[in-house]
Amino acid sequence: MMGATTLLVENDWEHHARCRTEDPGLFFGPTGFESKHDRQARERAAKAVCATCPAMAACRDYALATGEAYGVWGGLGETDRRSVLAQGGGRQMTARAG
Repeated sequence: MMGATTLLVENDWEHHARCRTEDPGLFFGPTGFESKHDRQARERAAKAVCATCPAMAACRDYALATGEAYGVWGGLGETDRRSVLAQGGGRQMTARAG
């Protein structure tokens, strides 16, 4: 089990993430209905932000390791993460993508 200090050190990437200055609605859909077309457009825009982010790999690793179910994390949408995890991916993905 990780202590609070360990968790803070491991999540330092959040301070360098490009999404910190973006509207969270770009990365997480609305609470109500969102059409498939609107979701795909939103996710493309969010992934474009991720593509230029210095924290992308750490963010992706965090989302895969913690099982984040919602939103775009490290350039991966919800379906992308489920697919990576179903294929036994996780931290290994960063090594392949890097």
